[in-house]
Amino acid sequence: MKKTLLFLILIIFLSCQKEKEPPPNTQPDPIMKIQERISSVIEKTKPSLVTVISHLDKNKNLNFIDRESESLGSGFVINKDKKFVYILTNAHVLEKSTDIDVQFFNEIKKKAKVIGYDSKSDIAVLKVKLDKSIKNVLPIKIGNLSKMKAGYFVLSAGSPYNLGHTYTFGIISALHRNLGLSPYEDYIQTDAAINPGNSGGPLFDINGNVIGMNTAIIDAGQGIGFALPIYTVINIYKEILKYGKVRRGWLGVLVQSLSKKAKEKLGIKNGVVVIKVFKNSPAEKSGIEVGDVILEINGKPVKNPQNLAFEIQRLKPKVKIKIKILKNKQIKTIKVLIESSDMLK
Repeated sequence: MKKTLLFLILIIFLSCQKEKEPPPNTQPDPIMKIQERISSVIEKTKPSLVTVISHLDKNKNLNFIDRESESLGSGFVINKDKKFVYILTNAHVLEKSTDIDVQFFNEIKKKAKVIGYDSKSDIAVLKVKLDKSIKNVLPIKIGNLSKMKAGYFVLSAGSPYNLGHTYTFGIISALHRNLGLSPYEDYIQTDAAINPGNSGGPLFDINGNVIGMNTAIIDAGQGIGFALPIYTVINIYKEILKYGKVRRGWLGVLVQSLSKKAKEKLGIKNGVVVIKVFKNSPAEKSGIEVGDVILEINGKPVKNPQNLAFEIQRLKPKVKIKIKILKNKQIKTIKVLIESSDMLK
């Protein structure tokens, strides 16, 4: 009787000590979620991608064989109306050719007309006559670059080596990169592979919205690519569409950076010193002189000469701005009427 009782107590004790089995994991695999998101973006954006084929020239060699030189690049559909499909690409893809073919996602190839291009920003606008064969082409959705940070996922798309609709995955490595190629830079740096032929293609965020245009790589590096920010691209697109060219602001000064020691002596944290003022320029008319230090443009700190050039060229002619300067050890805010950069010609 005692043995039976002890046996029952042991069974009860062991059953109490038995670990409870964890409930089945009902949470979706995060890796699978990312993969599904990427796949969805690819499917959603394919109808917006194009391959741009620029025919440079035709000639006959000594063997009387016709030869045609082509330049291949990428592009994306930015808009569509009842008559035309509008496409953005890099200006260098066109090589100043007027004989342009565009191949769409459904393998349909159409002749494109160059509306205009801007070599300074390396952006070109094309249009293709709309017909039934390309009626399903979709304009791309524009993203908000101001919400992007270094480390965010991105996808680069295009036609590298004529391999149409190729996507690569990576992150934003840095924002606001300046390579020193021109004063019109504000690049997005990414490690998503950008190869020859990707030029002019879109850089997407993880939701499939375009945040940049692929435009440059460093040949000696790996995983170092650059894209023009979408706000610059859209601004240039609108200018070309409306005016056939890009209107840029002009202040009329030459400036140089200040050393850390010079800034400390002047009691300032940022700014550039004026070393030349052009005659009859907006700067001269507003009283800016050699030796003045430009501190801010419309409330934005001026960090270096490239930063000043970038901010001024984004302005339109006949726009009034406020410039904070250091003149004779006194900080002043002056109003300046910006003029057209065409004044330099």
